Amino acid sequence: MSMNDTTATLSRERLELKERSWFYKALNTALKCPYVLIAPAIIVALWMVIYPIFFGLYASFTKWDMFTKSFTWVGLANYKFLLVSEDFWKTMGNTLLYMVVFVLAGISLNVLLGVFLNKNKPAHNLIQTIMFTPHIISFVSVALIWLWLMQPANGILNYVLNILGLKSSYWYRSADSSLLSILIVALWKGMGYGVLVVISGLRSIPQYVYEAARLDKSSKPNTFFKITLPLLSPTLFFLIVTSVVSSFCTYDVVALMTKGGTDNSSNLLAYYIYQQGFLFGHFGRAMAASMILLVMTSVISFLNFKFAGKEVHYQ
Repeated sequence: MSMNDTTATLSRERLELKERSWFYKALNTALKCPYVLIAPAIIVALWMVIYPIFFGLYASFTKWDMFTKSFTWVGLANYKFLLVSEDFWKTMGNTLLYMVVFVLAGISLNVLLGVFLNKNKPAHNLIQTIMFTPHIISFVSVALIWLWLMQPANGILNYVLNILGLKSSYWYRSADSSLLSILIVALWKGMGYGVLVVISGLRSIPQYVYEAARLDKSSKPNTFFKITLPLLSPTLFFLIVTSVVSSFCTYDVVALMTKGGTDNSSNLLAYYIYQQGFLFGHFGRAMAASMILLVMTSVISFLNFKFAGKEVHYQ
C-alpha cells in the first residue's frame, strides 16, 4: 500500500469517528423516534387548525372590530342574538333542508348512474369523462352558465318547460324556487365526482361474488340489494360523510347566484357567516355562527361514524 493510500484510509477513519460523535449519535437516535418525524405536521396542524378554532371561540364572546383590532368582551350576547334572530333560524332550516336533499338525492343519483356506467366500453367511458368535466370547472363559470339557463324571461329551461306545456318558473329569483335552483346547480357540479367514486367502488367488488349469484339464479334486484349495496357500503359511507360536510360549508353557489334570496329563502349558514362578518361588520356574531356550524358538522359526522359506520361491510 502506498503512502497516499495509507493517508487516505486514516483520513476516512478519522472522519467516520468524527461523524459518530455524541452529537451524531443523539441526532440519529432522535430521527429514529416517530414523534420527531411527525412533529412538523403536528406543528402545522396546531397553527392552521387548532389555533383558529380557539381564536374563533374567544372572538365569539367579544365585539370584534377587525379594523382597529380591538376586542370588547360581551359574553353570550352574540349567541343570544343568533338564538332570537328569525333570519338565523330561517337560515338554519334552509341549511338542514339543503343538506338532507343534497345527500339523499346526490347519493341516489351517484349510485344509479354509477351502476349504469360501470362498463368498460368507449361510449360509457366518454359519458364518464363528460360528466366529470363540471367538477373541474370553476364554480364561477358553472354559476354563469346556470344563470343564463335559468333566466326567467328567455332562459332555455323555461323555453323547454313551455314546449312541454308546463308553467314557467322564476328559478333563482323566486323565494319559492331559489333553494331548489342552487340545489340543482350543486348536484350537477358534484355529480361527476360522486359517480366516479361509485364506479371505483363497484370495480373493487370481486367478480366471483357475482358469478356465485348467477349460479344461484339470483335476480338483478336481489343481487343489487343483497350484494352490490352491502359491498359498496364503504364507498357510500365516504360519500355520505363528505357530502354532509360539503353541504354545511356551501358558500359559493349562494354568493354567485342568489346572495341569500328574497327573504333569506336560499340563505345557507356559510353565507350567513359571511354576511354578518364582512357585509354587516359584526365579526363577533360571525364567529359565534361559525362555532355553531363547527358543532353541527362535528355532531353529525360523529353520528355518521357511530351509527352508519356500523353498517359498513369491508371485504
